Amino acid sequence: MTTPRHSLWAVAPNDRPRERLERLGPSGLSEAELVALVLGSGMPGVNVLDSARSLLDQAGGVTELMTMTVGELKSLMGVGVATAGRVVAVAELWRRANDPPPGPLLETPQHVVAAVRAHLAARAAASAEGAPAGEKVPASGSPAGGNAPAEGSPAGDNGPAGESPAGENAPAGESPVGKNALFVVVADGELRLRVVVPLPDRGSLVAAVLHEVLYRGGSAFAVAVRPTGHPEPDDGLRATRDVLKLAAATVGLRYLSTVVVTESGWSTLD
Repeated sequence: MTTPRHSLWAVAPNDRPRERLERLGPSGLSEAELVALVLGSGMPGVNVLDSARSLLDQAGGVTELMTMTVGELKSLMGVGVATAGRVVAVAELWRRANDPPPGPLLETPQHVVAAVRAHLAARAAASAEGAPAGEKVPASGSPAGGNAPAEGSPAGDNGPAGESPAGENAPAGESPVGKNALFVVVADGELRLRVVVPLPDRGSLVAAVLHEVLYRGGSAFAVAVRPTGHPEPDDGLRATRDVLKLAAATVGLRYLSTVVVTESGWSTLD
């Protein structure tokens, strides 16, 4: 990143980001040009387009950039509180514009299970139709056209799997944290469902959960485990649950529950 700031002025006026935006509309601009418009100006000695490219490279792409917090952005080279604030503000405006309406209350683990089952059903339906599954489900917590559980009523599944006591450990080396599908169920301050988000099977689960909840404007959350092998949670998952409780309290979030959802039933770790 060595291009001096003044080099942007050597570009023909009609080829600069603002002029191209006016002429072509936002869809005609590259990601770097759009980020440059958000930044407004470049870093000392670096033009705004190169600054935007550097920001995208450091973040890992536009999706990663738009999900970063102010603190995460400030850790990048050349990013101060003003730049971080502009990027986060744009991401927040987009999120609010695309927010689903409030969903049903998540008052009990049964409601969390219902939300996860609905999310999985919506993904399966989208996959069968050949469309991207996405990560959001209707805020009602049910697939399009389905019926959500009534508020305050059981989720309508088989209930806790009585034959699967939560106190048993999984076989040595088989940790559900590392081998099973994980989801965070995000709720607002009134405990209404906002979104169910699949979590990546890499890095810190605690950090990933808190990041998703904060980024999506949540105030409370639950964690769901979808076993792909041995259905029993192990001590590693319980330890992670305990850390999540402490971390949530530290950042002002409300931890609701951790549930294990299987084909035939469910259980809770709480």
